[in-house]
Amino acid sequence: MDKKAKDILFKTYWTSAGWTNDENRKTDPVDFDYAKSKGVMFDPFSIGKTELVDNLKELVNKISKDDVSNAFLCSLTNKQFELRSAIGSYANALRVVNGDTDKSWDLQEKYVDEDLNVLNFERLKWGGVRHNQVLYNYLDLLLFSKLQIDKPKKDDIQIFSKILKVVSESQIGEYPNKLRDRLKDVYKSSKDERSNLLEILACCKILQPASYDRPTIGRNDWHFVEYWRGEDKYDSKAVYYYFQRLF
Repeated sequence: MDKKAKDILFKTYWTSAGWTNDENRKTDPVDFDYAKSKGVMFDPFSIGKTELVDNLKELVNKISKDDVSNAFLCSLTNKQFELRSAIGSYANALRVVNGDTDKSWDLQEKYVDEDLNVLNFERLKWGGVRHNQVLYNYLDLLLFSKLQIDKPKKDDIQIFSKILKVVSESQIGEYPNKLRDRLKDVYKSSKDERSNLLEILACCKILQPASYDRPTIGRNDWHFVEYWRGEDKYDSKAVYYYFQRLF
């Protein structure tokens, strides 16, 4: 990825103090044109529901499951969070295009002048925070489809195995917050990174709540993993679905 283009994108939305205020989210036209030419920033985007789902179907058919799982594993050591994001978008996209009955996704009838740049910023900085939104899934997979994906290394696989072991040792009644804290012992990462990692694993149903009729802990930023508890451990079938070549 072009470093200058990425810097332009990041400076539009982020400062040392956090998010840039909405009124200050302005990009110099010359800078914008440069970032756009590198495929990092985009013009306002409009699309209808049917066309969006059709495009998503094409991407799901084009992208291999091995590529998204390989990218996820590689991200555990190279910290390229855009690689980590794709498996979550792939999982949610499969539910959308297959018409799953849970309807856990956010799909609007029409999108008009949407800001794809903030979505790409979140994708690059954190690995995405809107995997339930179909527009994000589309952008994420579209950009992912243009990447060359490496094979995971031994260290990547070992880290993932350690993460699964920590999950398997979860205690009855344990909340996602506790699991996130315990992961720091086997995975060097920030709190935000571990939170996003759990969300992606839950989006893939590797962390699958056995019930949604459970109390939660007040205000929180969880979405997919909110109702997971320690007794749920991890879903071995979902792990095998995405990472069967590791077994």
